[in-house]
Amino acid sequence: MRIFATALAVLSLSMFGAVLAPLASADSLNTADSFAVLAGTTVTNVDATIITGDLGVSPGSACTGFVAGTGCTLGAGIVNGTVDLGNAVALQAQKDLSTAYTTEGSLPSTGAITGGNLTGLTLGPGVYTVGAATSNLTGTLTLTDHGVAGSVFVFQFSSTLITSPDSLINVAGLSPSDSVFWVVGSSATLGNNSAFDGNILALTDITFDPGATDLCGRALARNGEVTFAGQDPTSRIENQVDSTDCAGNLAGSNGLNGVTAAGTGGGGGKSVPEPGTWQLLLVGALSILCLSALRKHKQNSRSLDFC
Repeated sequence: MRIFATALAVLSLSMFGAVLAPLASADSLNTADSFAVLAGTTVTNVDATIITGDLGVSPGSACTGFVAGTGCTLGAGIVNGTVDLGNAVALQAQKDLSTAYTTEGSLPSTGAITGGNLTGLTLGPGVYTVGAATSNLTGTLTLTDHGVAGSVFVFQFSSTLITSPDSLINVAGLSPSDSVFWVVGSSATLGNNSAFDGNILALTDITFDPGATDLCGRALARNGEVTFAGQDPTSRIENQVDSTDCAGNLAGSNGLNGVTAAGTGGGGGKSVPEPGTWQLLLVGALSILCLSALRKHKQNSRSLDFC
């Protein structure tokens, strides 16, 4: 009986650990943490992009389209941070990015997104696998931590991450630069006027189409290019990637500093069960059953064959 009780305790702790440990270890950017934009080959900008945070390139060193003093070829883009092109700082950041990419990409999944379509879902903290799709987001995705500080969201894409024009991530109450990670198996493309949030860790390229924003996160490309394709003349929403603690930047529930993006499509506010719920329920049920059996054993001095 004691052996079984011990085994049950170990099982319970292991299952709790399997749910909680991946989430606790997800933020592993290390020196890449200060970079809003990090590329492997080049950063290319068109028009008045604003980057808040550091910009780096390694092992390449090319950078185009930013104001004088950045080390990049001239353009209208602004970097509110340090620019590291092909130097030891950028190289170390790339090494740390590679480690984070591998670590977070190998975390055990707690939920799968059917058809790779995130539109209309309301998701709690967890590790989600996302398959290939023509577009992974055509409307609104809502992320909620249920008021639990330190919650982490990790999305593991088998290949591309693609958002449609005017798509939106609702991150009310979160600080996505600390808690939301998009691990992309190839390239990421944010469609026109997409209102994105969180840290994109891509194996190859990251492209911001005109008007696309990431107001609270990072664009980190391991082997390829980060491209800002300009602004949409009708919306005038800047391509801005902000790596700072930006909870204060999120206005209302849209994360857009007062600019509202009209998301299309959607699935009627569908939700995915909280990751790890079935494991916790199973542990609880086993515990109740065996505690009840223990009481009967003490009362009747009978063996507990089922345990």
